[in-house]
Amino acid sequence: MAVAVALTVLVSTGVWNPFPDLWAWLNTSGPVSEPLPRWQERLGSTPQTVTLTDDYVIVEHRDSVEALSRFNGRRNFATEADWAAVAGPADKPVIVAGKLLVKGYQALDPRTGAVVWRDEVASAVWTYRDEVVDVACRTPKDCEVTGRAPGTGTKIWSTGLPGMGFVLFADNPELLGTQPIPSDRIADRHEPGSRPELLAFPIDGKVYVVDPRRSEPRLDPPLEPGRRDKIIVAGGRIVRSTANPRDGGCDVAVVALDAVSRQRVWPLPAGQHLRTFDGGGCDQRRLPMGTDSALVGLTIEGREQLIEAGLGEQVLLCAPGEHIVGVTNGLALVRSTDGRRLSAVVPDGRNPGKPKALWHRKISPEASAALRGTVVVVSDRGPNRVIVLNPEDGKVRKEVKSDAEVLAADDKGLLLGQRRDLGYLPFD
Repeated sequence: MAVAVALTVLVSTGVWNPFPDLWAWLNTSGPVSEPLPRWQERLGSTPQTVTLTDDYVIVEHRDSVEALSRFNGRRNFATEADWAAVAGPADKPVIVAGKLLVKGYQALDPRTGAVVWRDEVASAVWTYRDEVVDVACRTPKDCEVTGRAPGTGTKIWSTGLPGMGFVLFADNPELLGTQPIPSDRIADRHEPGSRPELLAFPIDGKVYVVDPRRSEPRLDPPLEPGRRDKIIVAGGRIVRSTANPRDGGCDVAVVALDAVSRQRVWPLPAGQHLRTFDGGGCDQRRLPMGTDSALVGLTIEGREQLIEAGLGEQVLLCAPGEHIVGVTNGLALVRSTDGRRLSAVVPDGRNPGKPKALWHRKISPEASAALRGTVVVVSDRGPNRVIVLNPEDGKVRKEVKSDAEVLAADDKGLLLGQRRDLGYLPFD
């Protein structure tokens, strides 16, 4: 108490005030890596998402979005926005941005911030490399979902959709598909991927599946999941998982249906599941992990496996205790039981239990690893470092000392972040 009183008196009388110096010390930036990045910039606030494209670094804040030059970190522009996402290919991206609870959005040029095209009525937007998908409602029970060209906003396809039974605003609300495999200290991917073959909208307890692949996309009768069901779409199939309590566990059945005929295409063997539930209950609250073409699941013995979603074929079977930590269409990252070895394997339906290993690498048990863009990223501990590897041979593209978070990576460079600091390291 005496120290607090003395400090209060000193500060109030102007004799001594440590707080400005203390704040300056806390606010001082240090390098995000060693060796130093090509450039490092301090942002106005901690970013919510960061997206790396061929020429730009696009940063979404809580109430604004800005685009920086990938080559020198200089700000191209900044504008107010409650939400923002990136659509289009990496060499010709657009920033899709809007205001919360306000209909419509704008597609902005990341070089200048100029409006390329706009929509005045949409309530929600999904951004992909090849399309921008939005939903606009004329009445509470009459909506339309539309696919547009990212660069021009030109309508590619559209179909009717019932009114949303929940608040659906902003960018990329959760649809019923797969979710990426999370990785500690490596941010989720925000670069736009390809639009899934099917889109599944949860509305008023029903699932409406839209198939944009048809020449005239139309809405088939909705699916009505039971209380114990989980319905998602992957690989152009409708996948239904049913989990019922039985003898202290869960009796699980997973089947895939054809999107048009709704006939069964494949089932998983009895007891296998997609990890949509955990713990003692059988409530399926989670989406399965994987990609639009491959699902991560568990065998009845508890071994992780990779399932090709189109035909239900097992293409990778891990040894007991191994974990799949990353997957693309042609590659999977597998971590050993003790966590000390990382392997890149090629899934193969002819021999899933003995896949072709492209390479192995020793890592520490505290390390995390992920596939980002076309590279493998390892965030290691003891010592703190970030390592970027070629996926095909495991050769090191970049290795730096850093305890920063990996925000993004592609085949040209690496983006690191530490609170408000952003640093770019090219691989050359």
